[in-house]
Amino acid sequence: MKEVIKNRSLLMCAVVMMLVLSLFSSDIFLPALPEIARQFNVTPSQGQKMLGYFLFGVALMQLIYGPLSDSVGRKRLLVFGTSLFIVATFAINFARSFDQVLALRMIQAVGASASIVLGRAIIGDLFSKEEAGKIFLTIFPIVGMSPALAPMIGGQIANVFGWQACFIFAGLFGIVLLGLTLTVVPETLPPAKRNPLSAIDVAQSYTNLLMSRRFWHYALVPCIAYAVFYAYIAESPFLLLKQGVSDKVIGFTYLSLSLTYVTGNLIARWSMSKGFTLDRALATGYTIFAAGGIMMFLTTWIAPNFSAGSIAAISVMTLGNGFLLPLGTSGAVTAVPSCAGSASGLMGAMQIGAAAIIAGIIGPLSGHNPQTFGMIVFIVAMAGFFIFQATRHLCYRADIRQQHS
Repeated sequence: MKEVIKNRSLLMCAVVMMLVLSLFSSDIFLPALPEIARQFNVTPSQGQKMLGYFLFGVALMQLIYGPLSDSVGRKRLLVFGTSLFIVATFAINFARSFDQVLALRMIQAVGASASIVLGRAIIGDLFSKEEAGKIFLTIFPIVGMSPALAPMIGGQIANVFGWQACFIFAGLFGIVLLGLTLTVVPETLPPAKRNPLSAIDVAQSYTNLLMSRRFWHYALVPCIAYAVFYAYIAESPFLLLKQGVSDKVIGFTYLSLSLTYVTGNLIARWSMSKGFTLDRALATGYTIFAAGGIMMFLTTWIAPNFSAGSIAAISVMTLGNGFLLPLGTSGAVTAVPSCAGSASGLMGAMQIGAAAIIAGIIGPLSGHNPQTFGMIVFIVAMAGFFIFQATRHLCYRADIRQQHS
């Protein structure tokens, strides 16, 4: 543990890169998606599978990496996963068919999912719930910007060098992370704290989490936030083109999402420093998030071709996400302290799984129609708001019963 403290700055840098890797890689190519679809002669909805397949792979593998890391430790899995990611990412440039691209995206996801699970678990190993919340609020401005910054960066890279360069850039990012993992990341789960690896123990860990009302209360928060965000991320290249935005500048439209997300992080961090509880800060974030959902519904129905209205609405929602993602993650990972790795894996699978499902169905479901898209976003946002309030009330009642027992 002294080694961790001594190298804390470099460790936090490595953790940020772990958490960023899969989010950054998921959508760096999105501004070039119409070009990729044309090159491989597939429809826009088929092209969106590049995002859906990746997110599905990340979601599925988190269920495996979580309990596996609770048994064998964190570092060796990080090395394995990052190495696999690097190989698959560079291999995409040599794909001869769209089916090969999708297969390599799945392999890429298998590798990338290790970093996001284990980055969260490392924080869970080292810090309490409140301390972890403050740390996540510190690093999540960078982490949360990555899904929005990635398309902006990828758009410019693709405009100059072609879509293949997006994956070269992501592969180089993976190489830097692998170097940090090998040199500055220690093993944060000593053998004495590891759980035996068996089907029974894994099932027990997940059963404990699934039976935990508090885990559900927090884990559903980033699930809803990610579902809405990735619905927009997946649909935006086609939505904005339909609204008259040039494909050369679509990447720049994601800048507002990064700025509002960071602003939300900073406000949430300030509120926690002023004595807000985790749930009170989350409630504030959800109110902002719901307001953005209402705004999306109104703007797309009143002025369906008004791109600035859609961008403004999703920017308000990402302001709310600045509260929801770091604080929901902190609450879920620390809900059952003895299962931090499994909690990280299960929550991540639910969170990215929600994004994968919505990314896969949003095109066919909305028909790339702005009004239908706005209605879907509104429904999901409001459902999330009311679910949060209901589970918060249930947890409060459970705490009162426990105090009197």
